Amino acid sequence: MPKKSRKLPAATTPPEISSAPAPELAGMLVRLYCLIYDGLLLVALWMITAALLVPLATPEQAAQQHQLAVTPESFRQLVLFPALVIITWLFYGYFWTRVGQTLGMQTWRLKVVRADGHVLRWSDAIARCASACIPPIICGLIGQLIYGTSKAVLLSLVIGFIANYLWMLWSGRHLAWHDQLSRTVVLRLPPEPKDKKRHLLGWFSEKNG
Repeated sequence: MPKKSRKLPAATTPPEISSAPAPELAGMLVRLYCLIYDGLLLVALWMITAALLVPLATPEQAAQQHQLAVTPESFRQLVLFPALVIITWLFYGYFWTRVGQTLGMQTWRLKVVRADGHVLRWSDAIARCASACIPPIICGLIGQLIYGTSKAVLLSLVIGFIANYLWMLWSGRHLAWHDQLSRTVVLRLPPEPKDKKRHLLGWFSEKNG
């Protein structure tokens, strides 16, 4: 059986890198490495968000005495969890719609673009994030129906998340589940010339494409 190529078709080559060596579709492992890198940044953002929101649900007496208090389950489900989800989507959406790269993606020379090679719009970024949530949610619901415990649900969510990327092994173009649903691709860019200067936090200073 011939080996499947990860070369990007000419029709989807981004305009801004058309003169450079042809990029390839990113593999599963390098994308997982990038997720771990970005995950560390997201954890920091989640901690800041929780630090700002949790005091709102802390009883006044406990706050005055600097005592720890368990936040109500309703607060965690209706306020804290949705806030963390929104922060996650804003994190990815901001970088994807500006330069197509998060901080982790820039480290590993990855870039997400639309199928036509252009940088994502906010509607594309939202669709991509929503598509990435589908497999974990389905697996989480199955875990809840079968076992009904929080540990089982958490494990099912993790399995669904990993299955999203394992789909790349069967995809004809090495695309994850959410790549196909959102009509986006993740490229592995060629190394930049050594003499090319990069601005400090250059992804904030200008928008490529």
